[in-house]
Amino acid sequence: MDKTLLKAYIRTIVEEEVKRLLPEMLAEAVAEVKSLQETTQKPATATKPKFSRAQLAEMMGLERHGDTVVATTKNIGPVMPKIPAGYTEDNPAVQAINKDYSALMKAMKLV
Repeated sequence: MDKTLLKAYIRTIVEEEVKRLLPEMLAEAVAEVKSLQETTQKPATATKPKFSRAQLAEMMGLERHGDTVVATTKNIGPVMPKIPAGYTEDNPAVQAINKDYSALMKAMKLV
């Protein structure tokens, strides 16, 4: 079996796991968002903050040198987002993503 076929099998396995787990995870996320919205209602007089292009460029880490725009990494936060509570190693989605496929590859005599 070649690597292309192995990749197709792995994609299929992961896709099946995601299809199985995604509806439950989305329902949990929607319920959490609804509960947060109910507890933190915005006052009716809230105003939107106003940004100028210069402020926005500064927040994005852009600098102007004449007609040239240069991107910097000064304002970039952490690359990995915070993992929400409940997504521990016991979570089935985390287990499916982190599953060790070496036994499967040995069984298929690819290694």
